[in-house]
Amino acid sequence: MAGETISKAALHKRLATKPSDARIALILQVLEAAPGRLRALSSGLSEAELTTPLGVGERSFKRDLTHLIYCAERGADPIHHALLLPDAFMPRIHAERDWGALMRYESFEINELMAYFDFRRAALLRILHGLSQKQWERSVRREGVKRRESVYYLARGLAIHELGHLEDLAGKLSRPLHP
Repeated sequence: MAGETISKAALHKRLATKPSDARIALILQVLEAAPGRLRALSSGLSEAELTTPLGVGERSFKRDLTHLIYCAERGADPIHHALLLPDAFMPRIHAERDWGALMRYESFEINELMAYFDFRRAALLRILHGLSQKQWERSVRREGVKRRESVYYLARGLAIHELGHLEDLAGKLSRPLHP
């Protein structure tokens, strides 16, 4: 993927549900690119443009960013639990309805949110880059989900979700989504 822009649909096709070195590398590339892509998409936009809904019934760029942060945090937690606990379990906490209502990141300035997203992403990537194949296969049981979900599967879901939002933002802002 280095140097190329992959679509969410193509990413989903390439990322089967079982880990491989190539699939893990692709997930890491997508997750690594997200902060820079967000910065590029917001570059040159005024505060008003960043906080105005991008269409009727749509979120603003800032609301999309807070949504991505909530989802990234809730997506990282089961990864952490799977790596730390022998029989990891995650209760059902909705990223935006529950977590977002508690955290209220919308009250922060956009530059603080970007810095926070960057930091959280760097911390997650530091963990993911250091994993063995066996650690990528560790799993967590989530409330309301019958199957156990591996670290690979959770990171895969986070990458696909974020890329979808980035594509959507790029389209609404009429900007290219750079690699």
